[in-house]
Amino acid sequence: MDKWELFLEHKIDMPKELYETFKTKPYKSYKTGEIIYRQGEHAKYFYYLKEGTVKAFVNSQDGLEKILTTYKAGEIFGEASFFDGFPRISSAKTFSKSSIIAINKADIITYFQEEPFLALNFIENLSRKVRMLSSEIDNISFLSADKRVAQYLLNSTSLISSTHEDIGRAVGASRVTVSRALNKFSKYKWIETKYREIVILDRAALIKFLAKD
Repeated sequence: MDKWELFLEHKIDMPKELYETFKTKPYKSYKTGEIIYRQGEHAKYFYYLKEGTVKAFVNSQDGLEKILTTYKAGEIFGEASFFDGFPRISSAKTFSKSSIIAINKADIITYFQEEPFLALNFIENLSRKVRMLSSEIDNISFLSADKRVAQYLLNSTSLISSTHEDIGRAVGASRVTVSRALNKFSKYKWIETKYREIVILDRAALIKFLAKD
């Protein structure tokens, strides 16, 4: 297994006990496109995504939006600013109808008091997440645009509902460049493009494409 397969197959899983506890809390329902938190806010909560899809993004001074990552059901998000106490460096909004559970400091302190070993597991997993994201940023800095598009696809689910503009904002490429890359992947039968949908047909081929010098 090469470095790209290791990166893409490795999951940053939180302790199962915490997930099971998170799921017992009341959730809030969100419509598509609702803001969960904004860049610059102080974090009172981090979040467990019970159902739906959430995108983290940043806004430049001229108002352009760049998508950083997508969260799927079963993942937590917004935890970095929650723990370090600094203002949030990104915003988050729903990309589909979502059910989201907010976790506050009283909750997490109670969990850690009841099960102290979970605190260490939580810190270890957060550290791994930061290390993986740092590695991803380093790799993206040296990737061509079509490889950045391929990586975006591989980091998503098999059925992707992003527009070409969404992908462009996420990978730092123009819509035309994204369309050109997707057309190439479609021609090779690695993906199938539909109206507002992209289906990955050959994940192994995309991984191999990323690994090529």
